[in-house]
Amino acid sequence: MKKLIAFALTLFVFSCGSNKETAIEKQLEPAWQPQESGVKASLRGLSAVSDQVAWASGSGGTVLRTIDGGASWESVSVPDNEKIDFRDVEGFDANTAIVLSAGLPALIYKTTDGGKSWDRKYFSDVEGTFYDAMDFWNDREGIAFGDAIDGRLLILKTSDAGETWQELPFDQRPQAKDGQGGFAASGTCLRVSGENNVYIGLGGEEASLFYSFDKGESWSKTITPLQSGEPTQGIFSIDFKNDQEGLMVGGDYRGDSLTRINAAYTNDGGESWLPVMAGLSPDGYRSGVAFYDNDLILTVGRGSCDYYRTGDKAYTPMEGKYYAVSVSKSGKSAWASGPRGSMAKLIFK
Repeated sequence: MKKLIAFALTLFVFSCGSNKETAIEKQLEPAWQPQESGVKASLRGLSAVSDQVAWASGSGGTVLRTIDGGASWESVSVPDNEKIDFRDVEGFDANTAIVLSAGLPALIYKTTDGGKSWDRKYFSDVEGTFYDAMDFWNDREGIAFGDAIDGRLLILKTSDAGETWQELPFDQRPQAKDGQGGFAASGTCLRVSGENNVYIGLGGEEASLFYSFDKGESWSKTITPLQSGEPTQGIFSIDFKNDQEGLMVGGDYRGDSLTRINAAYTNDGGESWLPVMAGLSPDGYRSGVAFYDNDLILTVGRGSCDYYRTGDKAYTPMEGKYYAVSVSKSGKSAWASGPRGSMAKLIFK
């Protein structure tokens, strides 16, 4: 069995992507280059759009935007929301973005003018409402989820670029175990993949993964091997290299020393997951994971960060402590964000 797992893992982590001559193929070392965000907020929402454009969001109603590759970050926060924590943001271009709050009231705002003005697109003050993350398949179709109320997760969907949001009927929502919930740690415990797939990772009693291959209309569940059993343990972030190959990370957010099984992978589109062997897993609790240009895996955590490159025998530490990591849709640029306004862009040196 160990040989089978090792072989499958080898196929997963050593499979090559682009044949183009890239910085990775030149064996330059990836590093996080710190940038000045101009704020001290906790930045857990992050969305890389291109090499020049990115959005970030966080505590104190904070929303930031860069249109010059991070040379400068502009505060474009939603007015009169200083007590709101925007835990996720989806940027579409230099002018258009959507932010999602965690806790009450539950809010979704949208801007189409670079943050000069914001329109509220969703509001809920129902007791127990707590949204964790959102993602979009394309410029029009998106999905968000929140912790369970009356035993079933909250699911919101949009098909008009976030102008309106519809709650999935109660009976169609995934059923969680008592005390289970998502971790609004980086906006990536929910991920979409391909044209129709969506994945939701939970923690607590078990590290459950709910997945749908029809844009959230129907759901299946699998139990993953990530560390679980306590409210602080479970799945924190998910990313997919393609329709079949994916990686999830997590652990125990109380600290690296309490984290054991912190990574698992799939080769069948998310229907089953196997633990990444200890020698080939990130070094500690991780709240964010992303594939960069198919050949590089970036993982971040509030205590440490690292990367794995095709052909490596282990993860390599990176300077910095971050909550979230985001790679642009082109796969050619990446940012990380974290505590006290920390911000960085991926470079190779």
